[in-house]
Amino acid sequence: MTRLLLVLAFFCPVFYLFTYNSGYGYDAYEYLVIARSLSEGYQLYDFIPSKSYLLYSSTSVLLNLLGGYNHVTVSALITLLAVGVLISAWRAGRLFGERTALLTVVLTAIGCFFMEMNFLEPESWVAICGLNAFTVAVGNNGRPNWRWLAAGFLLGIGMCFKSVAAFYVIGFGAYILLLCLTGRITFWPMVIRGMLVLLGFALPLLLSILYFYTTNRLDAHLEWTYIYPFSGYPAHTLFLTKFFIKLSWLILLLLISALLVVQRPYRIIYQKTPIIWLVLLLAAFACVPMLKTQASHYFFQAAVFFSLHLGFLADQWLELYEARHRNIPYRLIFIGIGGVGVLLLVSLLLYRPDALKRFTSIADYAGEEQAGAFIRERAGNGHVLLFDNAMSLYYLSDREPNVPFIFTEMQTTHYIESHPDTYGKALADTSLKLVIFGNRSSLIDDSTAINKPTNAYAIRQLQAGLQQHFVKVKDPRFPLTYWVRK
Repeated sequence: MTRLLLVLAFFCPVFYLFTYNSGYGYDAYEYLVIARSLSEGYQLYDFIPSKSYLLYSSTSVLLNLLGGYNHVTVSALITLLAVGVLISAWRAGRLFGERTALLTVVLTAIGCFFMEMNFLEPESWVAICGLNAFTVAVGNNGRPNWRWLAAGFLLGIGMCFKSVAAFYVIGFGAYILLLCLTGRITFWPMVIRGMLVLLGFALPLLLSILYFYTTNRLDAHLEWTYIYPFSGYPAHTLFLTKFFIKLSWLILLLLISALLVVQRPYRIIYQKTPIIWLVLLLAAFACVPMLKTQASHYFFQAAVFFSLHLGFLADQWLELYEARHRNIPYRLIFIGIGGVGVLLLVSLLLYRPDALKRFTSIADYAGEEQAGAFIRERAGNGHVLLFDNAMSLYYLSDREPNVPFIFTEMQTTHYIESHPDTYGKALADTSLKLVIFGNRSSLIDDSTAINKPTNAYAIRQLQAGLQQHFVKVKDPRFPLTYWVRK
């Protein structure tokens, strides 16, 4: 535990500084805008969410407890979530030994910097749930059947943050089946364990469905939690190159580990350690969402288990080395740390060298505050409709649109297909006081559907409504062209 506390004592201030200087990131603005709307009288699903409901409600509650919506408290929340991941990784690693736990925590901590955990991504919550589900299921505390039920329940909680947690359930199922196929359990124990995991997983989801049914929001809940994430979200490779560059250090370590595991001494160790099978299965199935998009944070829920695998393998290598030699020389330790450090530095320099400034400075957000104040001045208590820098300006101005979305990504395209007159109605609504369309040539950010007829129709509606109800304005105090009601 002392080692963990030392890691956290170093990690927390460094990661907090890095997070504070990073700003919010594209996705985080959406989480913050919807979370804050809950504190201002809106309900869940008044705006289209990109993630499951518990992300927004928990963010709303926690930020209110921490002191509100500002860079200090948001950075504190993000750091607390990262600490939660590290503590969960430590608990999982201790099942293999103290040294495995330490190595796992260090690798996971590094991953937080490279996989966008500084941007309030829900993968922190998913990783916490997944790691603790693993620890509960294969640990030695409590009755076995209750452990599998509790593990499933934790995975169900993870699903309430983001739907990708469902792939952990598949990993558990594959592990239970593998135990049966290798003769470690018989048929009926396999069935019982599998059913308990599924039952535990279903409980939070059924309770959520019951709640939204009683509050007349079941259709929206089902649409944005289950139907759209698994069937509507289109696949693309827009971030693939960035992914390989940014995570080249981890990919190389995983390739090296693959070469080691097939060697006889390590192969035997892995064959005799069934719980490491679960680690690898959870990591493998958590990679499935990357078939749709390769943003680095999508890899985090897999990376926490790959880090556990790497920590276990490194620990076994050190044990074999100690069996041949009495002590591990400091020179070897420094070489190992230096080698990983070089990989990290090269990955960072290849991806974004200016990110180093986040460790050496304190960002000034005065310009953002001025932009938000300007929009509040022009809109008064009315609604705004924003396209250029939409989510950041919604957040900074603390003003909401009179449409059920705050971005123009793929979910909005999906919504407009069944609500083609959305923009026409919004622009005719006299509560809408300000539109920021700027100099954009395209209405939407969804690059996969720019030429869809529904989007072309939406753009025509927007242009006609602006000409009919609004007048274009340029102001030296604000960098974007905007429109105010006539």
